[in-house]
Amino acid sequence: MEKDKKENIQQPGIQFHVPPELEYAYRDIFNVYAGVGDVTIEFGNHHKAMPEHASILNRIVMTTGNAYLLVQTLQQALQEAQAVLQHNLSKQKGE
Repeated sequence: MEKDKKENIQQPGIQFHVPPELEYAYRDIFNVYAGVGDVTIEFGNHHKAMPEHASILNRIVMTTGNAYLLVQTLQQALQEAQAVLQHNLSKQKGE
């Protein structure tokens, strides 16, 4: 099943390299702007001292086609995670 998941995410013939020192960043807000040929997604964080303020920290621009692929891939990943969570909860209740 893990192999199927990777095949759905990756395009044929592309091998991804993720360096071990890749930094992970927590973001708690986002904006999305859809144009004619591309989609811009901005990620940021709320200010702890001023909850009504936020800073945009990352901006990603992608083609409309890739944005649709992102939506589909994210939806599939969330559905799979939800199924695993429900399965684990039902196992805990059965114990």
